Amino acid sequence: MKQIPNRLKVGVPKTLFASYNLSYWQRFLTLSGMEVVFSGESTKETADRGGRLLPHEFCIPIKIFMGHILDLLDKGVDQILLPRMTDRNKTNFFCPKLIGLPEIVKFSLNLEEKRFFSPEVICNGLNPKVVRFPVTAAASLQQMKRVEKQALKYWEETLDNCRKQQITLPEAALKTSLETSRETALKISPETAGRGKLKQPEHHLCVGLLGYAYSLYDPFINKGIQRKLDKLKIRVYTWEMLEPETIETSLRGLKRPIFWNFGRMLLGAGLHFLKDPAIDGIIYVTTFGCGPDSVAAEILNLEAEKHQKPFLLINLDEHTEDGHLFTRLEAFADMLSTFKEDNAV
Repeated sequence: MKQIPNRLKVGVPKTLFASYNLSYWQRFLTLSGMEVVFSGESTKETADRGGRLLPHEFCIPIKIFMGHILDLLDKGVDQILLPRMTDRNKTNFFCPKLIGLPEIVKFSLNLEEKRFFSPEVICNGLNPKVVRFPVTAAASLQQMKRVEKQALKYWEETLDNCRKQQITLPEAALKTSLETSRETALKISPETAGRGKLKQPEHHLCVGLLGYAYSLYDPFINKGIQRKLDKLKIRVYTWEMLEPETIETSLRGLKRPIFWNFGRMLLGAGLHFLKDPAIDGIIYVTTFGCGPDSVAAEILNLEAEKHQKPFLLINLDEHTEDGHLFTRLEAFADMLSTFKEDNAV
């Protein structure tokens, strides 16, 4: 009997770049004939394990990323997805730590180059693009080029759903999953196909919630901020709900350009939210020690004063206590309500 060869197991750390375009990488690797193995959810242990390998000045997302790498090594994967982020022009730059991720991981853990699946990637702040494919026995160069186009199309459709339905990236992924489940259920039982719909709670306030995907959508890093806002009946709008042209238009008024890839998107979205009468205020979520955020957040803070809109900067670190966070959000909600009542008079 002919044996079927085992597929190459590629581990995907569910943080940093994967927090943003996880669906793209999952589709790309799967269609390339590889078996995708995800790391576990971020925890205090994840941060502690990764943090012990790095200098103290590294931000919490990088420490957690290292913890995810260790988790994947524990799972015995053949290779780990670790894109090499590069800059191909003088107007868009990644964070230096993202650019140096392959070296940070390789030398911190003393791993050989063959343990990584490292395509070279550029990004305009919206769509990733592989400009150099790694050599692998799992797929030919022609196959990877073909499936990369399919993965990019799927990613663009995901973003399009976020804009059309005004939902976040995780909500779009959940909705896709539910729709797939309902299609399967419809073939079996039409009566049960309508179950599992996302409940839309009533909201009294609307805020623009800004931050890198790994800050907003990692439950450990964000300390459940979206759940807390929902409890306060605050509706959240994020950059992925805006059309790219809307963001770019907002950036044209800057005297000097912002060079950070994702920082540009956040700043453009924030400037649009400040001019949008439906948005009551802005919350900017950052992590301690983030250089790019220090620029974008300060610009938005100054612009918020000009537009007389409340602005709240949430600075997160590796401490697990989050009681103070709800207190700050509650106070901010009270201020938003006051502003809204005063402006309605």
